[in-house]
Amino acid sequence: MPTYSYTCPRCGDFELLRTIARRTDPAHCPDCDCLGARALSSPHLSRLSPSLDRAATQAGLSSETPQVTRHIPAMAQPTSATTQRPGFPALPRP
Repeated sequence: MPTYSYTCPRCGDFELLRTIARRTDPAHCPDCDCLGARALSSPHLSRLSPSLDRAATQAGLSSETPQVTRHIPAMAQPTSATTQRPGFPALPRP
């Protein structure tokens, strides 16, 4: 369930876990039991897992300042020696 912020006229701001269907309903303050209206706030991105936070940060950086390749990378070296199949001649190399 998502967390929503509400404002109590006596106590100030508080947060509640509520279903999306009840997000606009007034909420009772946990301290004084007054009705509080929903306060609009930014998403709670600080509560993301570290790996998801890194991915979101990297996605934002790459959209604003994409990395540009200035040279063609060197060809990767084969990981193992190529084997000749018996009965087939080797192809000529350029």
